[in-house]
Amino acid sequence: MDQAKNLNIVAESYSEFKMIKYSLICSEESCIQKKPFDGWFQNSVSFDNQIHAGYVSCPYCGSLNIRKNLMSPSVKSSRESQAKINPKNVKHNEFYKNTKKQIDMTVILRNLKKEIQKNAEFVGKNFAKEAKAIHEGKSKERAIYGQANLKDLEELKSDNIDFINVPWIQDDN
Repeated sequence: MDQAKNLNIVAESYSEFKMIKYSLICSEESCIQKKPFDGWFQNSVSFDNQIHAGYVSCPYCGSLNIRKNLMSPSVKSSRESQAKINPKNVKHNEFYKNTKKQIDMTVILRNLKKEIQKNAEFVGKNFAKEAKAIHEGKSKERAIYGQANLKDLEELKSDNIDFINVPWIQDDN
């Protein structure tokens, strides 16, 4: 019950923020899509800070080489002649197909891999042994990543040692 109350408080506090929507584009020459995508920021300073910190990446290729796309202001005419789509008159699949954005899982996994490599120590095939040593306080507490076989992972699980198994995909070069 307290968690639900806390979630409501968080949601209410977020609704107080005004956000700016920027049209962004990847400047990487090797990007296949070259399509604009949206980014929401609290203000232009927040946008600049996140770009310089490397928090904004291309959803298509994972590049951090992002810039604002040319945008035109949204001006509504007094004669709004554009027909609105009524979901009741459209078959579900057609409506869903036109509104759902596809997510490229390889881009997400590549970005996750970069974050793990940047923020954790590679321990190779000693992953299970090192995770157990950290859990028991015999080794310095830190983020680690590496490889382990199924038997070692089952042992970690039975010892209540938390870990996440992440698919490690090859980089595109």
